[in-house]
Amino acid sequence: MIEEPLDTAPRSGGIKFSDAVMFLWRRWKLIALIFLGVVVLNLLMLLQTAPRYTATSEMTLIDPRQQSSPIADLLTGVPLSRQVVEQEITTIRSKAFMIEVVKRLGVDETSPLLQGGGPPPLPMRMVSGMKRFVSGALQRSPPPSEESVLSGGTTPGEGGESEAAEGQSDGQIKEADDNVTLSVLAADLHKYGPAADLLSSRLMVNQLGNGYVVGVSAEAATPEYAALIANVAAAEYTRFSLRIRSEAIEEQVQLLSGRVEELGQNLEEAETAVVDFQSSAAGLSAASVDRTEGRMAELGRSLMAVRAEIANATARVGKLRELVEAEGPLGAAEVFDSEILRGLRARLSDYRIERSRLQEQFGPDASQVAALNAVIARVEQEAALETDRIAAELETQISIGESVVDSIEESIAALDADASARSRSMVELAKLRRIADANRIAYEEFLKVATESAQLKALQQPSVRLLSYAEVPSAPSSPRTLMRTAASGVAGLLIGLGVALFMELTDNSVKTARDMRKLTGLPVIGSFSKTGGLSRKSFEAGRATSGKPLSRKEKVLVQEGQKVALFLSSVVDAGKGTVLFTSAVPGEGKSGAAMLVAHALASSDHSVILVDAAQNAPLQRPAKPAAEGETGAPSGVTRTTAGYDFLSLADAADTDIGHLSERWTGQLLKKLEERYDWVIIETTPVLTLGNVSSFQRHSDAVVVATQWNATARQTVEACIQELVDMQAQRMFVVMTQVDRNRQRKYEYRGFKKTVAA
Repeated sequence: MIEEPLDTAPRSGGIKFSDAVMFLWRRWKLIALIFLGVVVLNLLMLLQTAPRYTATSEMTLIDPRQQSSPIADLLTGVPLSRQVVEQEITTIRSKAFMIEVVKRLGVDETSPLLQGGGPPPLPMRMVSGMKRFVSGALQRSPPPSEESVLSGGTTPGEGGESEAAEGQSDGQIKEADDNVTLSVLAADLHKYGPAADLLSSRLMVNQLGNGYVVGVSAEAATPEYAALIANVAAAEYTRFSLRIRSEAIEEQVQLLSGRVEELGQNLEEAETAVVDFQSSAAGLSAASVDRTEGRMAELGRSLMAVRAEIANATARVGKLRELVEAEGPLGAAEVFDSEILRGLRARLSDYRIERSRLQEQFGPDASQVAALNAVIARVEQEAALETDRIAAELETQISIGESVVDSIEESIAALDADASARSRSMVELAKLRRIADANRIAYEEFLKVATESAQLKALQQPSVRLLSYAEVPSAPSSPRTLMRTAASGVAGLLIGLGVALFMELTDNSVKTARDMRKLTGLPVIGSFSKTGGLSRKSFEAGRATSGKPLSRKEKVLVQEGQKVALFLSSVVDAGKGTVLFTSAVPGEGKSGAAMLVAHALASSDHSVILVDAAQNAPLQRPAKPAAEGETGAPSGVTRTTAGYDFLSLADAADTDIGHLSERWTGQLLKKLEERYDWVIIETTPVLTLGNVSSFQRHSDAVVVATQWNATARQTVEACIQELVDMQAQRMFVVMTQVDRNRQRKYEYRGFKKTVAA
């Protein structure tokens, strides 16, 4: 009787195609609503957008390869045509050129030529207003004006007294000219700057193809205005390009002339320094440096030989002392070449042999042994004197060697100082010669470039040529209705899918019996459809009217209650017992579930009582006299028209149900169990401060009601864990307020056949 799905095999990981179809089936209304909203919003914006016209003129660059070498393609990784064209496009988009075009057109920022065809759509105005608000809130201090920046904060007249006092030098005259130029530019920016900004927003400059052709497109409210702006901009750029190139070459010539003169003076000073240094360092040659280095090498070899002899003598002295300490003075006889030591060692060996013989013959205290011991002592004393003489001789050699080392090191230091001085002089002379050579090369190169620049100035030609004028467009270029409508449709679909997916992922309620069983580990013994406002009072009132047929919704609910009642009858011993109905939180529908189960059990010829242990306030319901033989019924029990008895625990106890004692509750349930086959108890929610623990000890089964697609998974888990902590036995789950039409969208194919129609 448990609601088992047909596809009971465990699912493998991943999302299947059927899951995606079910998701779209569940959320298609939301996706469609957002899709239509975005499309309608775009259509409203299109209706408020005025048409715009675009005209394009074309220009080409002349002799572009004279501006760069072919190897530039390999060095920069960008084709030469792209480099040159991008440079020209940047110049066309500059504000200086826009000001020249505004001057040529003779317009200002209020001219209809630069104005749009009407106000932007409402959403665009809202976005622009929001941007201005945010920019104003984030901007801490107003930026300096363009006029003050370009003028450098000074006027041509400032500092006149100091300049007069110091004299009108060339640098001061140039600075005054620059100030005048900046002042003129600042005035142009102040007068034509706003109009230039508007014109810049109306002009589009792009490279046409991969060659040297540039297109200048202008957008305006009328086709005539668009063609006029594009043609004037193209024609003006040919003059503007020639002028700025001429000015650049003029500045280059002036700069090169001053640089050539400066390099000439540097070359003269460098050559003079070389001659003076050669005169002061007479006798300086590479041969003398080589001889000094050779002498230093010879002394170095001698120094190494002497240090080796010192190391050898030191080692021999150490070895001698080790042998004396270990074996006595005669121990060094085999290591050091000394005839005296070897002779003394041979005599000592003979004396010791003779002493051993005498000791055996006369005893150790004999006079002959004593005399021989005196002779051995004299021999050992002579060996010690010989050893000290050898050690003194080696130490003398070490002392002499150290004196020789000091003398050689002094000679090497003197030669090294002399070589260093000569080397420094040679390095300084080479440095002066390199400086002179570098100045000579730079002077020649700059002189060559200055000559070429002067010639180029005389032969200067325009770098661009106008290919074609813009024609008056016959059709508007924007808005692109079809493209924007398609884009809005795609955007609406994506937004709808995103919102639907977000809602799907953030919805953590339980929707299927399979999910509930997986979440709680408990059997799901049934589910109840939406009651549609059906309460216990209205249900009982409907049963009071004899002959009134059940509505379709009531029939379905009764069938669902019978299904749950049949399961409880099969699992509870002896086919009768006490069943506790509870929920995690209020509003889960446990009252309706308990009522329907009680009605189903009463319809099966069982004596049933429904105990309301969840309501504190006494219910006002019509009381019916108890039938014959029911005088032993507890006080407050009323007979309902639905076939079961009803007991309000608050009415029976005449007090708050939270104050009921365990003893009184146990005695009451014992009386009810003796009198009735089934005792259905509706308690307060588990996660509230209720009385579940008082009743679950006396219950044969606990049924947890959970509202479908409403109760969070965490709430259900906390409820079941609380019941487990209470050591509740035989726990089951029912799902309430199930929308059968929506439930199919979360279940497997064929699920509709498993539920009542």
